[in-house]
This record gives sequence, structure tokens and C-alpha cells, in this order.
Amino acid sequence: MITSGCVERVHLRVVEMPLGAARGGSGATQLQLVVVTLTDADGASGTGFSYALGPGMVAAAALLEELHLPAVRGLDLADWDRARYRLRDGTHRLGVGIPLLATSAVDIAVWDLRAVRAGLPLFRLLGAQRDDVPVYGSGRATHAMSTAELVSGALSYRDEGYPAVKLRVGVHPPAKDIERVAAVRTALGDEVGIMVDANERLDLATALWLAPRLVELGVTWFEEPIPSRYVAAHRALAAGPTPPLAVGEHLLGLAEFAPFAGVAPIWMPDAPLAGGISEFRRIDALAEAHGASITPHFLPELHVHLGASARTATWLEHFPLLDDLLAETLTVTAGRAMPPERPGHGIRWDIDLLAAHTVRTVEG
Repeated sequence: MITSGCVERVHLRVVEMPLGAARGGSGATQLQLVVVTLTDADGASGTGFSYALGPGMVAAAALLEELHLPAVRGLDLADWDRARYRLRDGTHRLGVGIPLLATSAVDIAVWDLRAVRAGLPLFRLLGAQRDDVPVYGSGRATHAMSTAELVSGALSYRDEGYPAVKLRVGVHPPAKDIERVAAVRTALGDEVGIMVDANERLDLATALWLAPRLVELGVTWFEEPIPSRYVAAHRALAAGPTPPLAVGEHLLGLAEFAPFAGVAPIWMPDAPLAGGISEFRRIDALAEAHGASITPHFLPELHVHLGASARTATWLEHFPLLDDLLAETLTVTAGRAMPPERPGHGIRWDIDLLAAHTVRTVEG
């Protein structure tokens, strides 16, 4: 059900947030957001966003101001799908990156507003496939941690009921990384899953060395072992002994996932980067057609709705990227999370903190 209604006002803010200690495997210490708010004639509003781990969102904000926001001001929500393709065609010569980030933010805001107007949680408007989603712990493992700290973080997730945890490799020598993963496996036993993420840091030779050793340790998947642009290298890795390969957080749009069909069975789209909720649904359909599964990247407060509505979804990732800007974070109970039963995506921003870190606004 897509409710109609016209967008009357648009608002854009650019947010810069220091992260303090480096987060996850990327080592990011700064978060930039563009946050788009669409308000209709009845006063209902929806928010969407895109982000960068570091600089870059000022460029997305400039494109939003020039092209995307004028395109949605006065737009009937029922016509967004057609407008989205027009925006894509109109920015074709700019490539995929910045235009898709801008479209993602608007698309998420449109879907949020559609769900608010319908009086439904987003996952129910999209078509709920499940009421809750299993969650793995990903936010308590960095390369800077000692092995003892890595084990402690994994055990804390286990003690809170998480059925699996993610570790990072690719900064330490390969043999050291295997020692660290093995230490966590010994501490957790065989009942808790371990995922391993290389954050595209490896070359093919190193990945080929690591992969069979990760198989011996019972690793659930081997994520982003090499840069995603090297599809042939992924194919070579997949042909040997390896945990299932996972790719997707750096893939923007449906077309970039297509070459991995039959190569990587686990796809990890990030809706605020990959084209928003509309494109996420297309990626889910492609995954279903090829027997792949989806586990969204980061952002559990948004992705819990997509994990509950996507046909191929399996896991949700617990990673505290936005926590410092939220008034309410997602509750995980016994390793599972339920989408909030309030209209829209239900993300509750801390308005004061958001304002404090806003460096630019556009109103219209």
C-alpha cells in the first residue's frame, strides 16, 4: 500500500560527528551525515540519511540542494518511483557514487513518510516476512585490541545472548590474525558463530592462505577479503577451500551486486549508500533469484526493518555507528531484535546533539 500525499517542505542538514576512538575495521574517527526531512501538507514528516566514514558528504549535500530537493518539493509520494529513475538518468554521466548517496537519503525519507502516513511501521508497509531478526555482535573488535581484549569483547557478546560475533583481520601479519581468531574460538567454544571481516585489506595470495585456516576454525563467513572491484579474484578464492564469501558494503546499486551471483553467497547492502530502501528491495529480489542471502551492513535502527521484510535476510549487524546521535537505540534481547511498532522507520534522533554537530542547513 503506497499512500499519496504531496511533499510541501524539504530540509537538509550536514552533520559532522567525531567518533573518538577508531571504530571497527575501517579505523574511522569521523562520521559525516546528510539528513533529509520531507514534510507534507498535513504536517507529517519522514527522515532519510546517507553518510561517510570521513569527509565527502558536502558533495552529496551540494547535489541534493541543486537537483534532488527541487525534484521532490511538491512531489506526490505515489510518484517517487518514477522520479527516482528520472534522477538516476539525469545524473548518469556523474557516475554512481555521490548521486546514489543523495538518492539514498531522499528515498529513505520518502519511505519513512509513506509509512507514517499509512500509520504503519516501515517493515509492515514493506511486507513483513518475520517479526524479529537474529543479531550478531560486531562493535567490540578492532585491530588495536590485544588478543585478551578481543576475547573479552567476544565473551561479553556471548554473555548478553548474541549467537555470533564478528572479528577483523588484515592489519596484523596473517599468522597473528589466525592466532587471534583461534583464541576467540577457544574462549567461545563451538556454539557461538564467528564471522571474519578483512575490510578489503588483503591481496588474493594472502586471502588464499587465510581461507582454509578459517575453515578449520569453523568461521561462518569470510567478509570482504579483497577489494570488491576484483571480481575475478573473488571467483578464484571461492573455487578453493574457504568459508562462504560475503560482499556488499562497498557495492553501490543493483548492478554492482550482479557479478557476485554464484561467487559470494552472502550480500551486505547498506541502504543509505546503495540506493535507499527502493534499491535494497531490488537487491533482495536479485539475491533470491540467485540463491544468495542478505545481511545488511551497519545501522541496525534502520536495517532492522529491512531484515524483517527482505525475503533473503538472515542476520542483523550490531554496530554502534549512530548511537551518539540517537535518543533511543535498538533493543537486542537474547540475540534478536524486533522493529519498533511505531509508524515509519521509528529512528529517534537526539535533536539537540544533531543540532550541535550540524555544520550546514538548507530549507525550502
